[in-house]
Amino acid sequence: MTSKKNIFVLILSILGLVLSLELCKIYYDANFNPYALGSFCSVNDLIDCDGVAKTSYSQFLGVPLCLWGVFLYLFIIFLLFAEKLSNLKLFKFAEVFKNPLAYIFCLSLLAFVISVSLACISIFEIHKICILCFATYFTDLAIALTAKDYSKSLLHEIKQSVYDFVAAIKIKKYAIAFCIVVIAFAGALAYTNTSKVLAPHIKSESFDFVDDKKIQNRDNTMGNMNAKIVIHEYIDYNCGSCFLLNLTTKRILSELDNVYLIQHNFPLDSECNKLITSGHEGSCKMARYALAAKKQGKYWQANKKLFEKTPKTEDEIIKLLSEIKGLDKQKLKEDANSEEIRKELADDIQSGLDKQIDATPTMIINMQKITGNMPYIDLKEKLIQYGATEKTSK
Repeated sequence: MTSKKNIFVLILSILGLVLSLELCKIYYDANFNPYALGSFCSVNDLIDCDGVAKTSYSQFLGVPLCLWGVFLYLFIIFLLFAEKLSNLKLFKFAEVFKNPLAYIFCLSLLAFVISVSLACISIFEIHKICILCFATYFTDLAIALTAKDYSKSLLHEIKQSVYDFVAAIKIKKYAIAFCIVVIAFAGALAYTNTSKVLAPHIKSESFDFVDDKKIQNRDNTMGNMNAKIVIHEYIDYNCGSCFLLNLTTKRILSELDNVYLIQHNFPLDSECNKLITSGHEGSCKMARYALAAKKQGKYWQANKKLFEKTPKTEDEIIKLLSEIKGLDKQKLKEDANSEEIRKELADDIQSGLDKQIDATPTMIINMQKITGNMPYIDLKEKLIQYGATEKTSK
């Protein structure tokens, strides 16, 4: 019976691992790869794995949830082979895992409980469903049900796992090793959580300077139009890296003088961009509505909301931008669908194509083209080298 259980748990764990790795690819493409097209499981406004991957709920402590899944399934597979691995010198420590199926049951049950809360967030908060995520949720439940010893109670399985853990760390060498692992793991999490290196789409309030009075802004520009340094920034509202760069440049503009930012829309959407055959559906609509909001002096307010929510349909965009105080909703819709705005967007796209831009985000700083995101410190230092100066506090 145990042997059959092990085989079924192994099969399910491998399935969960494959699903998690595919989710990691989707996460990477959605947040780091400016050339990526939409994934196969972004079907519509509701079933949208890419959309879920771009939200702050797709990570925990700065680590993508898909990576947590990879760690979980790899550890379960390790537990299944713990007894055999303990015969090897390198994995001698595996001897402390006396009841692998009990630990697997507890871990997978905990994962499923967490998954239920994530499913609720997906349905009721994000209003988007990642079908691959839901597949891993049911995989976790299947592993728990398979690994469960039905001759013992749930409480007994939990107590057994805790007892074995306490017994293991009573052994001095394993207690030291455990402490070292915990410290290293905590340090790694502290780094990922503060640096956001694995989660560029996380909204950092310290970076949000959209309405900062220190920054001169009009239309789709920020800073002093007579500045020595001019940044042309090409963005797509469905691009996670664009969102981070958007926040970065605004922060820098609040800190440096002699810098002028002109933001251009370059949606990677075949609806309006002849360079693209498919991908980033809805980007053209969002770009048109951002330009329409500009006609009412609300470009940067619209910019902030579109990056945060990335609505797909026209109704969703109108509903979102209607939250902006003083914005005329009817005029917004008329302008967004006018030939004037369509031409303005086409001109923006053509200006990018003329500069051989084929990805977002892309910056052109005093004629130098930089594709992809650029860390805050590096970008600030580069601008200072070009002649930008720190603003003096008054």
